[in-house]
Amino acid sequence: MTGTGPGEEDRSWTGTVAIAWPGDGFTTISIYYTIKMMKSLFPKKTVRIALLVPLLMLLPLAGLFAEEGGWLYTPHYERDGVTMFAEATAVANTGQGWETYYVAFQPYFQMDTTRITAFTGMQLTGGTFDLSAGATYWPWVWNVAKIGFSVRYNLNYYNDISLTHNILLGASMEARPFKWFGMKASVSGLIKNRSIFVIDSSRKYLHNFCQAFSVEADVYLPYDIMAYFSVASYERYRYMVAVAPSFTLGGTKQLVNNFYAGLEVAVRYTDFFTASTFYDGCEIRIMAGRSF
Repeated sequence: MTGTGPGEEDRSWTGTVAIAWPGDGFTTISIYYTIKMMKSLFPKKTVRIALLVPLLMLLPLAGLFAEEGGWLYTPHYERDGVTMFAEATAVANTGQGWETYYVAFQPYFQMDTTRITAFTGMQLTGGTFDLSAGATYWPWVWNVAKIGFSVRYNLNYYNDISLTHNILLGASMEARPFKWFGMKASVSGLIKNRSIFVIDSSRKYLHNFCQAFSVEADVYLPYDIMAYFSVASYERYRYMVAVAPSFTLGGTKQLVNNFYAGLEVAVRYTDFFTASTFYDGCEIRIMAGRSF
């Protein structure tokens, strides 16, 4: 580290974030990126947000340089076999914004292999029905990270009002460079095709295409507890434009015989990246599931 003389302020950290860990050797990665630099190069907030997600997808790949025997080394992704889990979720919603329901039930199933992740699920409410399914192919798999291509489909039926098809195509990344920390991120294009029943048949189809993103941080705690926080423009059964993100905070606890329980809270906004940010609603979910 560069020393400083009497009365001098150490500014060696400005513009540089250094990440170092011990292993069989010593590796240091310097990432020349700061909020101050982003603000000066990209004055518009929306541009900075659009660039932030791809950058976050690259940062955890620093773990690829971790050497076997180092404290970062976590055998996690390079594994054989199939992992599956089934989950049931009870939902309480404030009934504001686009989501007018107050309670919902969500069955969900997911399968993971080294190269493929696939899922399907549905949401049942008094006024809407959602069916979601998707898959990710992971052509690049390392010990602590993987990168792949994902596709996701959602059908939303709003009783007597509309039928919407949502399709996401994009790239995904998962990394766990530390035993206690993991990260997921994705950047996609969202295709929306909505049929509104009350509009004249010749003009009742609405088509939209926009960017979609998702970033999640996971913290692995003692006693088989995992906490997570995510910012995303879409959820399992909610697909909005990029300026209407959801902020989700939750956690899960592993129980006996591969059972687990979880709780999460999602807070939703519209026009978030503008001066007219508006609170859209909140949803609380209680989950219970079992892995196989």
